[in-house]
Amino acid sequence: MDEGKRLQQRLQRIGRKKPTRTPQLEKTRRDVSISHPGEHLDTPHGPAFIVETQYPGTHVHGSNPLSSLKHFESRSAAEIAVDPSLEGLSLDSLVFLDTETTGLAGGAGTVVFLVGIGKFVEGEFWLRQYFLRDLGEEQAMLHAIECDLEFSAGFVTFNGRTFDVPLLEMRFTLGMRKRFPLTEWPHLDLLYPARRLWRRELPDCRLNTIESEVLRVHRSGDDVPGELIPGLYLDYLRTGDSMSMERVIYHNAMDILSLVMLTVEVLGRHGTKAFSNLSASEALGVARWHQGAGRSGPAELAYRAAIESDDPIVRLDALRHHTAYLKRLGRRDQALEGWELWHTLKPDDPRPCIELAMYYEWHLKDLDMGITWTEIGLTCLSTWPDDWRSNEMSKDLQHRISRLKRKLANRS
Repeated sequence: MDEGKRLQQRLQRIGRKKPTRTPQLEKTRRDVSISHPGEHLDTPHGPAFIVETQYPGTHVHGSNPLSSLKHFESRSAAEIAVDPSLEGLSLDSLVFLDTETTGLAGGAGTVVFLVGIGKFVEGEFWLRQYFLRDLGEEQAMLHAIECDLEFSAGFVTFNGRTFDVPLLEMRFTLGMRKRFPLTEWPHLDLLYPARRLWRRELPDCRLNTIESEVLRVHRSGDDVPGELIPGLYLDYLRTGDSMSMERVIYHNAMDILSLVMLTVEVLGRHGTKAFSNLSASEALGVARWHQGAGRSGPAELAYRAAIESDDPIVRLDALRHHTAYLKRLGRRDQALEGWELWHTLKPDDPRPCIELAMYYEWHLKDLDMGITWTEIGLTCLSTWPDDWRSNEMSKDLQHRISRLKRKLANRS
């Protein structure tokens, strides 16, 4: 018996079966009967299906009208996104983009079946939603989207830099056999500044959480949880029942409108000079943003607003970052009060004690106070878990005490 047959018999004995192919979904063109005024678009690749809705600038989503965006400049967006290509553009030239897909894993098997594109046109907000009625219409849908994006300058998304835009670009490569370099366009991805502002005070920084807690948007019962959408679309392809797709289209529309208002909130909080109007978490996020941009004045004002917080966790975080910032600037005398307050608020933390010990030893030449703070630091360290970090810190403090006592003896 040859080796191949023996291997086959062994696989059969352990229950290994011949792999089967996953059956392909049927590509049958469907008519989508939905409450939205959808229409067919003729393209060189066949018909595409689009749902178009126009909102006046006075339309209120959450607590503000959509037209609130006109009060901001793209220069702020460029700084917040750390994308210089945004500077000089009009915010009206950017499109608000959100997609719905057959999965979140990415890769060539993930299909974009709904693309929402929102933009301001002569004071109104136009929302176009391109829906893939069946997989055979992908080329037509992509062609229509390409025409829609022709005069756009860049994107506003929520996590679109790593998901929506690269995936849409890949679908152009696979479905149209052409390169449409969307990932090179100017891009304001709101996920990162949203995390900067709210990760300390919200349970998570998902769009629907920010929407309800910050934007004060409450969706109707027509909505559907985002995690169910891929399965609902696959069910639609198998059954042809489009009722659930109405809810998906509503979900996508709400996401786009929330992107507009989230842009207003993010730009407004980063651009404010009244830091006392921000929550402590927001003030700390804005402080670190100003610090990264080299604006020491606004950074310190925002830090001080965060330090006055009633939230002890945010307050300690603000003290830690602020004192480190002052130390980096060589302003240790101004950091002294912060280190002392840090120790008062968290007396079992050795880190402010170490900073104080170094300050008294090297800058005030007060060896006695240096020894005092080092000993306090060792006492604090005794409450920490016994691991490599605390061991290294203990060695450093023991070495510091020995050095200080030698210096004090030599001085005597």
